[in-house]
Amino acid sequence: MCSQQLVASECENFENKVLSIPYPENGMVTAGEQARNDLGIFFHQEYDYDKDVIKIKRDKNNYPILKFSFFEKNLEPSSSIIKIDEQDISKLTKNEIENLLDKKEVKISTLQESYVVKADKYDLYPFELEFFNITAIDEIKTKEGEFTLDYNFQVSHERPDWIEAGREIGNFTYCSLEKIHESNKIFSPIGDYEYLVQIGYDQDKSFAAYEQSYYADLDKTYSLATRSGVARIKSDFNLKKFPFDEQVLIIELFPPYGIVYNEDNYYPKPFITSFVPRNNVYLDLIKYKNENFLKEWTVKKTEIDNILYKTKSASLFDRSKIKEAIEDRIQIKITVERNINYFIFKIIIPVFLILSIAWSVMWIPPNQVESRLTTSIVALLALIAYNFVFNEDIPKLSYLTSLDRYILLSYLFCAIPTFLTIYFSRLTKKDYKIAIAINKKSRLFGIIIYLVSIIIIFTI
Repeated sequence: MCSQQLVASECENFENKVLSIPYPENGMVTAGEQARNDLGIFFHQEYDYDKDVIKIKRDKNNYPILKFSFFEKNLEPSSSIIKIDEQDISKLTKNEIENLLDKKEVKISTLQESYVVKADKYDLYPFELEFFNITAIDEIKTKEGEFTLDYNFQVSHERPDWIEAGREIGNFTYCSLEKIHESNKIFSPIGDYEYLVQIGYDQDKSFAAYEQSYYADLDKTYSLATRSGVARIKSDFNLKKFPFDEQVLIIELFPPYGIVYNEDNYYPKPFITSFVPRNNVYLDLIKYKNENFLKEWTVKKTEIDNILYKTKSASLFDRSKIKEAIEDRIQIKITVERNINYFIFKIIIPVFLILSIAWSVMWIPPNQVESRLTTSIVALLALIAYNFVFNEDIPKLSYLTSLDRYILLSYLFCAIPTFLTIYFSRLTKKDYKIAIAINKKSRLFGIIIYLVSIIIIFTI
């Protein structure tokens, strides 16, 4: 009971200190922005699973890969940076590279060009994805182009302007931000945002919490947004190799703000919103890869990266102007491979057996027209009937999948014996020996062409 009272007292003291912050005369309420005066250079990052650390992402030649350059727009995102002030940086550590960039002006070289980058003032809004637990991916609907995600994640945002208030909170104590959110004098951008790109969600299973915490060892105050629920996410599936296909499930998360150059001076300064994953996000994905319960699919690999998401829309301040909006998004990729046993045993093998029966008439003498026609036509009708049995298992698309081509090929080779029998019915009356010779060659070449065609269909 005493512990609960202590926490309540700490949280109340924190709220009172935050709410007592004077309202600024210019009306610009702070939102945890950090004033910066540097080169505005940001690198992609990746996780070193051997050392359990996040490091700068590098290309095959060990050159760091640029995420974006804020002040030098000609420096293309995802470029490999090979030199800083003529110094090769392929062997330098993260700290050594950051020290080189701790200047007011540097020369940065890519494989194609060199640029002089100068430092300038801007505001940084740092957001971090603390963890991202995938409870389940329940449905992967390739026909509809969507999948269902059961998730739980947390986003943090450092508040240097609330350090004094945060010190009122005990280490690792979490305080609700409800009263602060209700105040029009204080703003918390961690607020009621979706973060997750989705087309729908289960409202009954959605949960959101907004809290404040203080970490004594860092002497930093963080706002935290924790969200969980079940979401429907749209995905552009490529089914050309169905059912021997791999699909990439893309999960994107976006921050509350974007990257704004402030060319029209609508804000006090240009600002950058960074959104990066922490260590636990990488570890959570590996855990899901090893412990998922997908039945129809196998998880092959997982990746995490940042992308610059760009869209054009009318300006908020001048509707006649079209502005480009840029977001630093986190993109989680889960590559899954379809388990093909169902399609092999329920579709491919039965179709092959029906075709084998149709093709077996090629071993019946050419002059036994009635027996050959009866067998081949019955097999063709059986194939048509069986197509209706598995028709619902095949996606209806504007292009042909590998399975579609296989079925069409099987239809063709199921019909060929019927056409040959009709041809032989006339040829045997003229020259029976020639009919036998053509039948043997058709039988051999037909099998070879069919097998080669199947290999091409399922490998290209």
